[in-house]
Amino acid sequence: MKIATWNLQRLEKNRNQQILDKLADINADILVLTETSSKIHLDNYNCVSTDPLPTNFDGIKYDAGENRVSIWAKYKTATQHKTFDSFTTVCTDIETPFGRLTVYGSIIGVFANRQPRFDNDLNGQLADFEKIFIGRQVCFAGDLNVIFSGRAWPSNKARQTLVDAFENYNLTNTTANIDGTVDHIVLSNSFIDNKHFQIDTWNTDKKLSDHVGHLLTLTL
Repeated sequence: MKIATWNLQRLEKNRNQQILDKLADINADILVLTETSSKIHLDNYNCVSTDPLPTNFDGIKYDAGENRVSIWAKYKTATQHKTFDSFTTVCTDIETPFGRLTVYGSIIGVFANRQPRFDNDLNGQLADFEKIFIGRQVCFAGDLNVIFSGRAWPSNKARQTLVDAFENYNLTNTTANIDGTVDHIVLSNSFIDNKHFQIDTWNTDKKLSDHVGHLLTLTL
């Protein structure tokens, strides 16, 4: 089973077909895209997305069809859970070969580390975790705007807040040891117990977007 996440930088590099080709090559079973658009369409997937962004929103001019987070899945999607911000977070249950997985796709800090937006996003998502995560197998993925390895960014406080939350909900950040990355795939311990996982990256030259993509491959 393969789970991936990638920030597409609002398609600003105008390499949409190359992005689509790369996504087809990755062939993830579950894919969380951030800073994305309806221009990115994948065949043979189900898709659940945040609300389309108005043309002028949060002080930013958006093109038609842009949205902040989309969850693509080759598997059947079930219940969609209401989140604190329908423009920035989306959450749905997915029926996988390893059992039902609640996937929460996210951007924390639409303006990176700018305050108070970062803390507002973080606190809103922590409140969602309390309502949604308990008693479920969870995948929390996307652009978290937090570096967990090496220098603390945006702050030690932000890093520790999420580390504490992951511990509280029995989650493992599978991408925590990748230096400099703000994009992460976090999974319930119960979902990865007795399995092996491997992390691969792409777009390390950042020619397709300004973020590296991450792919987790989970095997028995």
